[in-house]
Amino acid sequence: MFEKPTSKIYDLSVIDAEDELDVELTRLYAKHQEAAKNKSEIEFHNYLQEKASQNKREYNEVVSALLYGVLTEPNNARVYFQSISFVNRDNFSVIVNRLQALTISIKFQQLKLAVREQIFWLVSELTSLSVQSVDSLYLSLLRQIKSGDISQRNVLLCDQILKLCESQKSWLDMNPRVIATFVYTYLRVIPDHRQIQLQQLQQREIRITISLLREKWTVCAPIGRDLARVLHDLASIPEFSQLWEDILKQPQKLSPRFKGLDVLLLQPTPKEFLRSRLTPDMEFKLLYIVQNLKITMYQRNLNWFIQRYLNTPEMEPHYVDVIRYLVAGWYPSNQILQSDIVPRYVVIGSMIRSVKSSVVAANIKLALIYDWLFFTPNDNIMFIEPAMLLMERSAERYPYITAILMEFLKYAVEEYYPPMKDYISRCVSCGMRVMLSKGVIRSLMPLYKCPSVDPNTKEYMQILFSEFLTEDPSIPSLPIPSMPNSVSLQPVTTPAENKSNKLEDKQEEKGTSEQSSMENDIDVDEFLYGESENKNAVTNQAIALQSEDEDENMADIPNVTPSEVAPSEVAPAEAAPADIIIKDKSTEENSSTPEIELQNSVVSMEESMEDSDEELEEIVDDEGLQSNQSYWIFGDSLKRFKSASIALLTAQKDKNEEEYILQLLITKRSIKDIIAVFLRMAIPAEVLERTIGPYIRNIIYLNRFPFTFLKTTEEAKNTVSEETVISDTSKDVFDLLMITFWNLLEKENEREKLLKLLSCIAHNPKKKSRRHLIGMRWWSFISRQEEQEDTNSEKWFPSIVSYYEIIFDKRFKSTYF
Repeated sequence: MFEKPTSKIYDLSVIDAEDELDVELTRLYAKHQEAAKNKSEIEFHNYLQEKASQNKREYNEVVSALLYGVLTEPNNARVYFQSISFVNRDNFSVIVNRLQALTISIKFQQLKLAVREQIFWLVSELTSLSVQSVDSLYLSLLRQIKSGDISQRNVLLCDQILKLCESQKSWLDMNPRVIATFVYTYLRVIPDHRQIQLQQLQQREIRITISLLREKWTVCAPIGRDLARVLHDLASIPEFSQLWEDILKQPQKLSPRFKGLDVLLLQPTPKEFLRSRLTPDMEFKLLYIVQNLKITMYQRNLNWFIQRYLNTPEMEPHYVDVIRYLVAGWYPSNQILQSDIVPRYVVIGSMIRSVKSSVVAANIKLALIYDWLFFTPNDNIMFIEPAMLLMERSAERYPYITAILMEFLKYAVEEYYPPMKDYISRCVSCGMRVMLSKGVIRSLMPLYKCPSVDPNTKEYMQILFSEFLTEDPSIPSLPIPSMPNSVSLQPVTTPAENKSNKLEDKQEEKGTSEQSSMENDIDVDEFLYGESENKNAVTNQAIALQSEDEDENMADIPNVTPSEVAPSEVAPAEAAPADIIIKDKSTEENSSTPEIELQNSVVSMEESMEDSDEELEEIVDDEGLQSNQSYWIFGDSLKRFKSASIALLTAQKDKNEEEYILQLLITKRSIKDIIAVFLRMAIPAEVLERTIGPYIRNIIYLNRFPFTFLKTTEEAKNTVSEETVISDTSKDVFDLLMITFWNLLEKENEREKLLKLLSCIAHNPKKKSRRHLIGMRWWSFISRQEEQEDTNSEKWFPSIVSYYEIIFDKRFKSTYF
């Protein structure tokens, strides 16, 4: 007989395993209570001071025990918190880290309501004290809101976060990342609260969201084109209707630097916003499917996922968030792309066939092709790959999917936003050109000639892609790639549903074995992601780099002036496609629309740096990594890192404190993403160094004399936490690289790979002084960490010496060792 776990933090069932953090906190609290017995108040305070002063471990244990008291004993919470403040030596870092583990946990929904209430009370107290990194708790709590869920627990969570932000409005105004995430989150849940009993909550949500959008527009605008999408969905609500009209007709009312809806549509949405609309539990289970399950085994888990999270009419709109996450919020690694793990397009195809609402179906199709409508050569090809592969691979067995997607793409090009019709048409063609050049598909001709593709679909293809529908004698005639016979895009149904609601499947072609079909699909995937011989250069068309940070300078975005347009109204459910159209009445009377030039030049790196210090290393565009087939797996991280590095150096030269801190944060977060991909992929360190090395060396060189306002916190002096280094303004990208290396000491392969990259960065500068400067930073870090930690240096120190010797062997023909 199973015994139900006992926990004061979680509501656990008999089959639930105990939570490790819960068990640890319970043990430390019991130990604390035992030690506090029979002690007077003065003796107890002396005991706390003595324990907290002994070492870091004892301090962590004391603070963790007091935290458990705050969470489980509401009546004594303030006493426990005063004790925490009494022994505080790290600006509440341990408390924030423990709370972060609770709030981002996949078990958050199982927290006892009383414990959850205490978490909000404690976050409010920490906010009032302006504790560093408390913003991470807000972001984690916002992620736990489930779209489409009107259960009592979820509605209460929406209310609790709303109250917290209302009560801490002055703090909120100073935290742009929290503002933007809050706005995007509540724009997605406001439609869920239409019921009469929830209207009071909905009105409060509308009031604060509209207030933030109007007062902090430049903070919210970096959400990008998905902000336009969700605002358009809310245009039937009077408050949002007026805001939408201002965006279309009087954008300067929101910000003098905002030039219109075009600005939003041209800017891709950073993936952290798309990720924020999946709870950690949802993301964990969805990633398990797309990272681990083979294409022949995924359907059962996907059915379970849909039935759990998306199987009611109220939850169906949440499909859009899941699709946007799969398309632009997460990218598969090279290893996954080259394996037989289920591709994104197959998962998306199954979801499309599970939707019952025509309005939701239209919104899903828009979510799938949204980035294709504004695609440029600088964008990540992963944005548009799922839509194209789904149309191509569905043509034989599921021609209906190919037909509706091609029809919707053509419809969106012509009708989504008429002032940008010509621009959108060129973007869609550009996307197809890039996919063909990179081998995502070999040719459009097999799809065009497929017998199961109906004449209307072929007509749409002629309208959209006529320049690509020509026979190339150099390309052999090949059959259209299709899904393996073992894959079935079955809609998810409950036992009570009528099977007649299912879409008709095309009967599988006789005589084709499952094995041969699978082999054919694997051959195609090998061609798509690593075996292609097509080396054609991608078109040089580009638009100016657009910052994806919250404080983006709106003036840097291409200036596109829309014609005077009228606010659109949400169409009734029966006319689903009209619901996604951004109507423009002016174009009905005047057929001339403003031209938007696709071929805006990217400012060269040399021009961007020409005003920098004369001693800075010259930046030269490197083709080595860009020609590598894995280049686009880095997403936008490389582009963000380069542009932010240039802006960082400019800000340092101009002594612009605010801009410097902002760009420093972007460079560190970008390099973290780049290194994470680099450690997983087969990209030579020498190739990556040619792309990022000059920027890192220039940053190191200029940081010889840092700003006087950059003060190292006590927490950051001895930290090995990457997040602490990222948030600390006195640490630069090289500090982050060295901390990352230190955290990989026990992982030999990754350690050696990163060490080789560091060696390349160090030994490639052209000036001796630059090499010595990097060397001093290198050895200063190693010696400092060795003093603080007792590590098994015999394992890794010889590698450091070996790689460091390379610096002198290659450049000075001698060794210092």
